[in-house]
Amino acid sequence: MDKWLNQPTIAKLVALALGILMWAVVHFDPEESSPNNVASLYDTKVIEGVIVQPYGLDERNFVLNGMEPLKVNLTVRGTKSDLRVAQTKDYRIRVDLRTVGEGQHTLPLEENLPKGITSVLVSPSSVVVSIEALQTKEFEVAIQTKGNPAKGYKVGTPILKPGNRVHVTLPKSQLAEAESVGATIEIDGEKETIKSKSVKLAVYDKQGKPIEDAIIDPAVLEVEVPITNPFKTVPLQFKMVGQVQSGLGVASFKPDVEQVTVYGPQDALDKIDFIEVEIPLGEVKNSGKISVPLAVEPPIIEISPSTIDIQIEVLLSTTRKLEGLPIELTGLEEGLIANILDPATGKADITIQGAPQTLDRLKPGDVDVMVDLSGRGPGVYTLPLVVSLERFMEQVGGTKSITVEIIDEAAEETSAEGEETPPPSPSDEEAPEESGTPPPEVGETPGPTA
Repeated sequence: MDKWLNQPTIAKLVALALGILMWAVVHFDPEESSPNNVASLYDTKVIEGVIVQPYGLDERNFVLNGMEPLKVNLTVRGTKSDLRVAQTKDYRIRVDLRTVGEGQHTLPLEENLPKGITSVLVSPSSVVVSIEALQTKEFEVAIQTKGNPAKGYKVGTPILKPGNRVHVTLPKSQLAEAESVGATIEIDGEKETIKSKSVKLAVYDKQGKPIEDAIIDPAVLEVEVPITNPFKTVPLQFKMVGQVQSGLGVASFKPDVEQVTVYGPQDALDKIDFIEVEIPLGEVKNSGKISVPLAVEPPIIEISPSTIDIQIEVLLSTTRKLEGLPIELTGLEEGLIANILDPATGKADITIQGAPQTLDRLKPGDVDVMVDLSGRGPGVYTLPLVVSLERFMEQVGGTKSITVEIIDEAAEETSAEGEETPPPSPSDEEAPEESGTPPPEVGETPGPTA
């Protein structure tokens, strides 16, 4: 036996057993081992104001408008150590909204407590929730500008990308109050176009107040605000310079634009009614497109487009004669009379040259022939005819001038009175005395009397 006890391993095991026994003897309290003392290890606790957490709502189609109450009181039981360690945030009360639809619902509460702690009482044990359906409506976005650009500059219409329409989702009671969707951009003092500015949109009610919690798709747009000099849109007036080559005629003439935009100071724009474009016909040799640059003269800054393209069709020309065209005398002063001496007919015969299809549709009534007598008094004048022709026609022969006599109307009346036949004298009115001998007949020779 002594030999067995002297082994190192056995000695260590005996020493460990004696140590455990001595610890148990020192810490053993007969009173604590009673049932009453075991129960005293547990306690209850009231957790006030635990927030009710909803979950599971179909947020694509519904919104939680209200819940009553928002907080509850929770009575729990657990060991003193567990209750002491647990924090208020560890106590969770939830309500399940996965199966609810639009309307009011009374729902039970669910508990999620720290480990080792059980619920004794939840007060109240249920909540009333109000659920409303969501609706979506399309709106056109309106971008407002705040401030004024630099002096002399104008603000154009904002350009929205990718588009100017968005979808707004709200509870249907709030959607009925939604009036517009938009944003405001500051432009005060700007001289250049504001490009690619991201703006966050908002929904406004009929009083212009923003509606919070509105879902906007897309919620952000790219906006470009044109800032330019004052501008004005005016028509083009075409002026033909020179003539096409001999034997050719212009059959059609079609510019790609009829109007242009002119940029410059406002006072200069107010004086512009049109932009004149000179077409150099001498450079036109065959059908095709010609490009004509538009001249920019200060204080005008820019003309857009700066160049216009004109499609011209050129054909071999022909002639056509129009006869007996009435000549209109214009500008004759009051009290004067004009008579055409040459041509004696008082009408003009003219020969016109142009493209065949242009001449074919021409009628005598389409051509006006006039002579201006403005500022001319009595006398005889040889004056040029003014022939009004359609574009790309020209007079190549016939009557080109007339001789006209202008007479004072009062002098004409006086002269007419002086040429009247004078009345017969009294002696001429007396009848010859009667004679007993009748006058001899013609051809008869009178004989001697008895």
